[in-house]
Amino acid sequence: MKMPLVVTMLTAFTSPLALAQTDEDTRMEEVVVSASATTQVLREAPAAMSVITREQLLERPVRDVLDAVRESVGVTLSGAGFTRRSINIRGMDGGHTLFLVDGRRVNASADVIAHSDFELGWIPPQAIAQIEMVRGPMSALYGSEALGGVINVITRPVTDTWSGNITLLHGEPSGSGGGERQTGAYVAGPLIEDRLGVRAYLDYQKRDNTPSAADPALSGTEARRAETGGATFSYTPAPEHRIDLSLQRADDLRRRDARTAGPAHLARDYVYRDDVRRQQIDVHYNGDFQSFALEAGAYRSTLERENRGSDLLAPPSEQELSSDIVEGRVRFERGSHRLLAGGEYRHETLDDGSLITTGSESATVHSLYLQDNIALPVEDVTLTLGLRADDHEQFGTEYSPRAYLVWQVSDSLTLRGGYGEGFKAPTLKQLSPQYSAFGGGGRFEITGNPQLQPETSRSVELGLLHQAGRLRTEATIYENRLRDLVQTECFVNCGQFGLERRQYVNVAEARLRGFEFASSVTLPLGFDAGVNYSYLDAVDRESDERLLERPRHSATARLGWNQGPWSAHLRVQRVGSQLRTVDNAVATLPYYSLWHLGGAWEVTTTVTLRAGIENLTDERLSERSELFTYDERRRYAYFSANLNF
Repeated sequence: MKMPLVVTMLTAFTSPLALAQTDEDTRMEEVVVSASATTQVLREAPAAMSVITREQLLERPVRDVLDAVRESVGVTLSGAGFTRRSINIRGMDGGHTLFLVDGRRVNASADVIAHSDFELGWIPPQAIAQIEMVRGPMSALYGSEALGGVINVITRPVTDTWSGNITLLHGEPSGSGGGERQTGAYVAGPLIEDRLGVRAYLDYQKRDNTPSAADPALSGTEARRAETGGATFSYTPAPEHRIDLSLQRADDLRRRDARTAGPAHLARDYVYRDDVRRQQIDVHYNGDFQSFALEAGAYRSTLERENRGSDLLAPPSEQELSSDIVEGRVRFERGSHRLLAGGEYRHETLDDGSLITTGSESATVHSLYLQDNIALPVEDVTLTLGLRADDHEQFGTEYSPRAYLVWQVSDSLTLRGGYGEGFKAPTLKQLSPQYSAFGGGGRFEITGNPQLQPETSRSVELGLLHQAGRLRTEATIYENRLRDLVQTECFVNCGQFGLERRQYVNVAEARLRGFEFASSVTLPLGFDAGVNYSYLDAVDRESDERLLERPRHSATARLGWNQGPWSAHLRVQRVGSQLRTVDNAVATLPYYSLWHLGGAWEVTTTVTLRAGIENLTDERLSERSELFTYDERRRYAYFSANLNF
């Protein structure tokens, strides 16, 4: 795959002008928490990480987490079904990434909803301080779902003085449908000085239905209306001690034009609606006792879903997933050891009509973990060791070890590498002997399997990070081996529409190997530039065939300019060719490129106007190939206003 822009920018980075050093380092050290559940600067973190800052979120018309991270190194997208998309880290399925908000688990909506992407939009952009993404298994800290990586949304803190912002955005794509509106507000400040503070946010988003280019009677991208809100009250009873009470609620309504599966003469058009509501109440304590620090808390999350098809006479289908979690961890130091010990209790309950006997399933997980960050006798070398045990009442105990070495070779160069294991527990539906539901538009029936074992991964990586003056560069190589991947397998009436029966089984094994490179530089005259490139070799270990819907090559590049109240940027994302099966034959999906242009004017210290065009060339995936399982937004012109106070 040819990438002239990437080559051009790499050449620019190595030119004398780009590498010119100054006595003043224009970069601030990025601080992260997700790699070790401990605050540290990014170059010391025991993991390959990407950080999306608040400034980067404001630069683009970001709607959700997918928009925020999609141009990061190591990230690709895949179709989740129903016109939705999922995030793949290093070629791993979307369900292999654990989503956190301030370190708390987000309900895995895929446990309730097939083809789900609802967890991507629970926190609106104006409430986010930064997003931290760990590429690689993190089950040694976080348990199930973290076998591919972790995305942790860090929200904005309660502040000592009152501040806030209001954001308005409107955008229209080329062609019919797909218009978007967004209105959001955020406020934070003290209620009682030095004692009690609050932060709160509200957000409303609306996206119109986009007809499919191949068949306007169907949706290319579904309509969406989302309303989210939340508040956190932060109480400080004494210095270095804080109690937070948080409340969150979101309502996400989807609508799409669909057609029943089966013979063409029997197919019927209908409207499919999904209404998903999420609520969470959370209380947490943080305290520093000089010799140790303690975090403890509890939270309850509920996810309710109601869906209906307009062609069906049956009442709407309803599901509810509730999670009750109690957790705690303590940090302390002993000589050259920085220790972290913690535990978690999690109880999940699913109420679903597809659980045909009782209508309900539940499971309890008890977890303990220990992490030791050791300063080795060799100067500037640290070793992080971790082990977590998750005891699941249905399949027993799963152990997740981790070892990671970080060597600060110099003030500018860091070498790092390590080994880790991860796992993903089967969902309550997959494990249930009473689960029965039709899939594939009614082509087959799927049943649960109580004999399922967790999906597991073993990963090793080696990387470097170089940061000096205006230039920052990182590179990582990795290999990840997956076992016991859960798939459905036919066991009776195979190939017979409406009669075929499938069951969840552990069958697949895969090997994913890759290389990641990212570099950014601050240039003279207010310019800055960045580029990243990812290579992925993903293979089914049983057939030795390339895995489907995983591009081998992907890259992004950005050129920015900022002078006084004015700023502008040009971005390009290139997604390489990938494979997909059609009628038992393998077909190649072509590569595609997306170009984006945007700018901002800081009218006053409180008012900023932004405008731009996403997908400048109006790239339409459905025209390049009908086999793409998702579509990109067409050429999209947007305007936004941000008022800070």
